[in-house]
This record gives sequence, structure tokens and C-alpha cells, in this order.
Amino acid sequence: MFIKSLSISYFKGFSTPNNILEFNIPDGVTKGSGLNIFLGENNTGKSTIFEALHFLRDETKDTNAIKNKLLDGTQPNHSSVEVVFCGDIEQVIENFAPDNKKSSFKKFIFETDKLKSVRNTENPTIIRFWNESENKYDNPSGIGAPFKKLFDNNFIWADTNPSTEASFGASTMCGTLLKEIALSHTTTTEYQNFTQQFNNIFNNPLSTLRQTIQEVENKIKTVFSNQFGNADIRFHFDNLDITSYFKNAELMINDGIETAMTEKGQGMQRAIALALLQVYAETIAHDKEKNATKPFFIFIDEPEICLHPIGQKKLLEALLEISKDKQVFITTHSPYFLISPHLKNAGLFVFKNTNHSNSAERMSNSNYLFPYSPSWGEINYRAYNIPTIELHNELYGTLQEKSGKFQEKQFEQWLVNPSFGNLSMSKNWTRENNGQPQSPYSVTLQTFIRNHIHHPENRTMQNDFYTYDELKQSIDEMIVILKSLP
Repeated sequence: MFIKSLSISYFKGFSTPNNILEFNIPDGVTKGSGLNIFLGENNTGKSTIFEALHFLRDETKDTNAIKNKLLDGTQPNHSSVEVVFCGDIEQVIENFAPDNKKSSFKKFIFETDKLKSVRNTENPTIIRFWNESENKYDNPSGIGAPFKKLFDNNFIWADTNPSTEASFGASTMCGTLLKEIALSHTTTTEYQNFTQQFNNIFNNPLSTLRQTIQEVENKIKTVFSNQFGNADIRFHFDNLDITSYFKNAELMINDGIETAMTEKGQGMQRAIALALLQVYAETIAHDKEKNATKPFFIFIDEPEICLHPIGQKKLLEALLEISKDKQVFITTHSPYFLISPHLKNAGLFVFKNTNHSNSAERMSNSNYLFPYSPSWGEINYRAYNIPTIELHNELYGTLQEKSGKFQEKQFEQWLVNPSFGNLSMSKNWTRENNGQPQSPYSVTLQTFIRNHIHHPENRTMQNDFYTYDELKQSIDEMIVILKSLP
């Protein structure tokens, strides 16, 4: 089972109804097929998508925190999150839904492999399911809690404390992971022998410890009897809950010198937390008795935090591999998560904030610029509106290839074709020959910038450089030409 699409309305920074995102679905073979990457400036709604998916499954009590707020501070509209799931939903229901709810879930499956659910802030405790035959949403009683059993959301937020997740508290990843392992161990002969030994030491009247404790018991009994009357007083030690043994556990890391994780740097701690997330998701989701794995989705908010460039590239490779079979969602600002030939298989979503309202658009083949898209320069321009020399080089080279004009003068004449707009040879360029300046000649802005990029050794032109605005203008003009070509 996978998340096929999401529609959110009036949710935090999304101030309009029906903002729809269609996600990438793993195909079981292709690297990146299940990877969804959210790009954009801060405060454009990338992490909001994570929060929306969390709200659908787990609701929230503080609805004002997620309702869209207008400029005057009011919140007149209720937030709504609608998700369409796809895949082998019937089998998931069979494996993980309670027996008395299986038929309730199955009647909502439509088109053989889809299930649609919605939750809103008007009734945040209620989750409703689309009834295809009646063309409306239904709210069957007692289905909210069983719905949570069908899949797991696993989050690493930008502000997640790695040390906390690697600690052994009841609600942390490490604590939950070891609890699952430990509970399955309680029926083994090894653990039964351990509990017997515990009782032999703490509760057997013949043990040395128990005899020492009995002396204290007798003294207490004597004092009590003299003051309040006869009573038998005895200490009894119940077997400890197996999870209590982990409370003083500590994660140790040996990378040449063994030290506690808490003593490592933030980068190492973050990397361990990300590794824990992957193992946790796999382990918790698998049901050994049914030999089935519950669907789980991985959400990582800004995975580049505290990771050096090589670490980021390695993590991207790992996520590309994982996403062959699992659905992975990440938000990022890092260029190192945008450099891979496998990104063409991933879902790339550009988030923007216009007039105080967030929006998201999926990059697709229909709006890519190059046969090898998406490139880093192209993504950077679309997501952050930042012109780069890398994108300029790509556009210039692509236009040369398409024009078939590989000599500078021939290509210049092709560029100034009136059918492409108002390009002109408005700049002057001076070549150097063995360090000696030659006669200046007229060139287009595109060739002027291209020559600067390719010939930084030209000292004559170092005082006549292009501006940031000119770089952007040149890129925009080349994009217009490229899109006009067949």
C-alpha cells in the first residue's frame, strides 16, 4: 500500500482549497521510483505536507495550530486533508486490520486497488472513507484506531534530537525497537532461566540476600507489633518488566575509540538517528506470525542537517536504493541531494509562497529543459530562482547542439534570428592571443557570459564582467528560445 495522492485545503500556509500532489510510487526495481523530494525556500510548505499526513493518521487536539490564518489573524476556514492510497490494499487489510473491521474497510476499496480517506479540523477525531458506490464519504463507527494499524508513518523532523531518539525511553525509536525484540524473547528458555534466577536471589528464603533482608523485616515487624499490633511484614520482589532493563542502556559507538553516542558530534548523532529510523521502520513493521510487513512511509525533514557533503551523497544513494520498494519523502535545500542520474526517476516538487499563500508544483518531463533533466542548475533555478553558470552552460550547449552551429560567429547569427525575439550583439568581447589583447568585436549577452565562464584566464575582460541580473536575463532568453524549438 502506498500514498498515491494528497489534497489539502486551508492547512497552515496553504490558504486555498484542493492543493493536490501526486506522489511517486515504488516499482520494486528502479532506484528513486518511490522517492519524493520537496524543494523550495523556507516557509513555503514543504514540512507542512509531513504534518498533513501525520494529521490524517494521528489527528491533533490543537486544531488552531494547523488551520490557515488570514492576514487579519482570523481562521474562518477548517483545514482538510484527503489522501488516496493505492496498491494491494485488500491484502493489507487482511493482514493488519482487526477481524471485526476487515469487512468495513474492504467495502471502501474502489477501482480494485484504491482507498480514499479524509480528516478535517471541524471534527478532528473523525476519519471518513470514500464510498464509491454511494458517491459520498462515510463515517463508520470505531474505525479510527484500526485505521492506524494499517500503516506506519516514520518521521525525522528538522528539530528531532538525535540523542533522544537513540536513548531508551518508552516512546523513542531505540526504546520501541528494543521493546519489540525483548517482548518476543520473554517466552524463551533463556529468559525463563533468568527470571528463575532472579526469584532465587530476591525471593528464595535460603538466598544470602533474602536472609539479610529478612533481618530487616523482623526488626520492622517487632517495632510495628509493639506499637500497632501483630502483623506479618515481608518484602516481595516482582520480576521486573523486561523493558525496564533498558532504562540504563547506552548506545556506544566505536569508530576507533569507543564512546557513548551522546559524546559524538551532531553529524554522527544525526547519521545514527537516520540509520535507526530505517532499521526501526523495517523491524516494527514486520509481523513474523503472518510473515507480512506493514506498509510504512519514511519522512525526513532536511536530511542534510549536520552531515558533511560525502555523508549527504551516501545518504542519498541509500534513499534511492530504499525507494525501490518503500515510499520515502524528504525536504531539502542541499545541492548534494540534487546530483544523481537517478533523480529522473524521483518525484521533484517545487514549493513557493506567493502573496502569503503556499503552493506546490511537480516538476515533470513536460516542463523539463533537457533530455537528461533534471539537472542541478535547472532544479536550483526552478526552486530558488537562482541563476547559475552551470545552467547557463547547459542552455548554451543545448542550443548549439540543436542549431548545428558550432562556430561562434555562425551560432551568433543563429541566436539573433528575429523569430527568437530581440536578441542583439549588444556586448563587446576582446580575445587574447598569448596574453595579448586582440581587436574587440560585438557578441550577444549569451556569448559574452559564456566566454567569461570558459576563459577566466582572459585578463583583458576581467574589468568588464557580467552582472547577476545579466546572467538571469541571458538564461531567461535562452529558455524562451529552447522552448520555441521543435
